[in-house]
Amino acid sequence: MNRIQRMSTYLLVVFNFLLWLLPVSSLFFWFFVDTPFLRDLVVRGIIATPIQTPEGLISLADLHWTPLSKTLGFVGSALSILPLFLGLFVLKSIFKNYQKGEVFITQNALYYKRLGILFFLDALLAKPLSGVFEILAVTCANEPGHQYITLSFGTPSIDSLFCGLLVIVISWVMVEASKLQDDQKFTI
Repeated sequence: MNRIQRMSTYLLVVFNFLLWLLPVSSLFFWFFVDTPFLRDLVVRGIIATPIQTPEGLISLADLHWTPLSKTLGFVGSALSILPLFLGLFVLKSIFKNYQKGEVFITQNALYYKRLGILFFLDALLAKPLSGVFEILAVTCANEPGHQYITLSFGTPSIDSLFCGLLVIVISWVMVEASKLQDDQKFTI
């Protein structure tokens, strides 16, 4: 149990750091996407991949960025990291309980269920909507007739749905484990 509590303390530090890093890095990227430094990183494929549009792949380094396109890109990016961001808050709650030595409790099972629901929301809402905003960001400066809005559901969404299902099943197991632990507390 000591190992779980110690690791929980370390993970809480990581979660807090990520809660700060995710929005700041996304905002920084989209605010400075047109600078030579970030363009070079994009060209090398270090920080961003090309966006798939009906006309083909569009590299973020090849675009003329307007304030509107940067804003649309940031909104798409924010939507894509929102489930992870919210999931970090849920994970913090779980690991705070682990830190206190409370592992098999009903509250943790509910937190796991919330994580599973976040996976489903990621697959069914966040990924498709973020794709809409990304395509809008890269095509909004195009001439009329070459601006696109596409909504897609693909393999990455299936992965999130599967993970969500697994986490929800784990939450059911946690509920049963918490009942067994409660029964053991009252057994003489």
